[in-house]
Amino acid sequence: MLVLKGRVIDGNGGKPIEKGLVIVEDGKISAVCREGEYPIPKNAEILAVEDGSILPGLFDLHVHLALSSNFYEVYTTHPYQAVCTAINDMKKILNAGFTSIRTCGDLSNYLKKPWADGTITGPRIFSSGKCFVQTGGHFDFIKEYPVEYTMHPDRNTVSQVVDGITEVRQESRRHFREGCDFLKVMITPGGVSQSHKFAVQEFSDEEIRAFVEEAEKYGTYVAVHAHANVGIKAALRCGVQCIEHASYMEKADAEEMAKRGIWYVPTLSTGYQFMQNLDTIQPWIKQKITGCHEAQKRTIQMAREHGLFMGCGADFGGDAINPHGMNGLELKLMCEFGGFTPLEVLTIATKNSAKFVQREDELGTIEPGKIADIIIVKGNPAEDINLMVGPDQIKVVIQGGEIMKKVLE
Repeated sequence: MLVLKGRVIDGNGGKPIEKGLVIVEDGKISAVCREGEYPIPKNAEILAVEDGSILPGLFDLHVHLALSSNFYEVYTTHPYQAVCTAINDMKKILNAGFTSIRTCGDLSNYLKKPWADGTITGPRIFSSGKCFVQTGGHFDFIKEYPVEYTMHPDRNTVSQVVDGITEVRQESRRHFREGCDFLKVMITPGGVSQSHKFAVQEFSDEEIRAFVEEAEKYGTYVAVHAHANVGIKAALRCGVQCIEHASYMEKADAEEMAKRGIWYVPTLSTGYQFMQNLDTIQPWIKQKITGCHEAQKRTIQMAREHGLFMGCGADFGGDAINPHGMNGLELKLMCEFGGFTPLEVLTIATKNSAKFVQREDELGTIEPGKIADIIIVKGNPAEDINLMVGPDQIKVVIQGGEIMKKVLE
């Protein structure tokens, strides 16, 4: 038995329980109460951090493992090397308090089994497999670099090119055969695309609808990368459940998303990080990222005003500009740019985000019967969200009842 002592922020959005207890038995939470309300057995292991806060494990809903901002490395890096990098990325993310990730285009589909059998450690993985792109579209890396960099297209562990409804259906089914949890589809260019075109739709409405139909057959959904407004509107027309980025959202889009319960993942961190490194990034990124980042600030404010259901995702790939382990920056930026309170953001990064991986009945809050994915943070993040940025303040990480990190003071 584990007994956690401290301030309990349970993920439901209510007032924290001061001097609380959380009891963990057989990998699950068995009780949540105040000190003195539960008889602690003598053989229990007690974990407590001075002025510590007990929270559900965090979710990062938009992760790319082993993806550098210099995309040519997709072709110069052997997949075996990418696997090693991804495993290292996972350790950094877990150490920062993120016990679950939703990956949106990488090789992590094949890391779920070794994670489940204990061969590797890291966050729980909910994977899209490779993201889908059209020929010449965002993340069709072959178009972006000289031919000498693209002699090994089989090394691309991030994206898969498909064209036409037949390929869309075939490759979607192969993705589900390989065990992916949802589909990720690129339907507009991105800030990092070398293409000068930005406000265009990629994939036809018919192709997008085919992705949605295939996902629904497997009881899941499509998440789309859409910055430009034309892509946001296409997603709404075609029955997409989740929109990533949505940088150039308009008021009418927000109203429609709220009405239909469409999910939104802001991904503010990558734009913020690029803005801090403008002198080092490629010129085609610099040109687009400034306007896109400012648009995202307006979008998240609009999303809050309209009460959109949203999750937390940093969109980091794991290089020096977007480093895994700093995924908690997204929580800080949601407060700073969106006007959310720290407690609201903590709920978004836990309870809300569990719904995006379709496991809200087991994860996301500290309640009896749920899987014991729990962290202990030094200080009170309900008052200071900066405590969630980086691994230093994360003193304890518990995953499935097992202690993965313990730095008691």
